[in-house]
Amino acid sequence: MIYDLMPVSMADYPGHVAATIFVSGCNFCCPYCHNSSLIKAVDEGRISEEISLSYLIKRSNLLDGVCITGGEPTLWGGLEGFIKRIKEIGFKVKLDTNGARPEVLKRLISGGLVDYVAMDIKAPLNKYHFFVKDKSDILRVNKSAELLMSSGLGYEFRTTVHEKLLNVDDFEEIGEWLKGAERYVIQGYKYSDDILNKDFCGVSPCSIDYLEDIKRKVERCFGEVLIRA
Repeated sequence: MIYDLMPVSMADYPGHVAATIFVSGCNFCCPYCHNSSLIKAVDEGRISEEISLSYLIKRSNLLDGVCITGGEPTLWGGLEGFIKRIKEIGFKVKLDTNGARPEVLKRLISGGLVDYVAMDIKAPLNKYHFFVKDKSDILRVNKSAELLMSSGLGYEFRTTVHEKLLNVDDFEEIGEWLKGAERYVIQGYKYSDDILNKDFCGVSPCSIDYLEDIKRKVERCFGEVLIRA
């Protein structure tokens, strides 16, 4: 299930020099997904766990963190065991997730296996059906959000902004839903060759003015609101 490994990143785990591990497979269908090759590579692993761990051991004096992303990592049955081995080397672990597997998230948190979680928030709950394949995942997403907000763990919620999909009112609804959360990150859409639905999303990036407008509308709801353009 390990599809790729980025040897070093200064952006994927803020505040850390990290390796990024990409896990294949996803249960959502976000049109702006910039890793669509991972969605299509269901159960496909191109790099073994042993090769990944060997690299991390060799770079343990240069790296201080590992970001596990996807795809959706929590779909991988071997995730917990793999993270345990990463923690044994001495790395901090950041997990990126869509929140659709709260039972996995709960085990990772209670087991001390993750140090930071970035959870994607696709839309207000009443628009999640545009992004999920199984509508029961909407309830699971809400449960994961509640879990993170009460966990005591470092976390952020983040939303990719595409002007065709969400309007400012939608973000105000997100703010009310997640009111009191520590950090909310607004990410502007950017085109790449691996976008899932190029025809719908187009090549134009999200405007910074639109991102700033969203920030002004929701910053009262969160401890911190950041724009990643």
